[in-house]
Amino acid sequence: MMKQQRPDLKSLPSGGGGTSRLPSLAELKALRHAQKETNQRVEELKLRLFHITEQHMDQAVRLIRRWLEDREK
Repeated sequence: MMKQQRPDLKSLPSGGGGTSRLPSLAELKALRHAQKETNQRVEELKLRLFHITEQHMDQAVRLIRRWLEDREK
């Protein structure tokens, strides 16, 4: 899985002569938007993985049942 990246607030541009500052409202909105997109992508990938796992589990169960039926004959 991809590691979720968090913005480094210390690396944001500072407004004064080397003094650190809090991010602006626009920067915070951009960060929140990026976080929402990342969260949505993670949820989509989790759902896709769930469906793939479910499909393969169904195939595995059918195969095992077939083996057991063939064994009983």
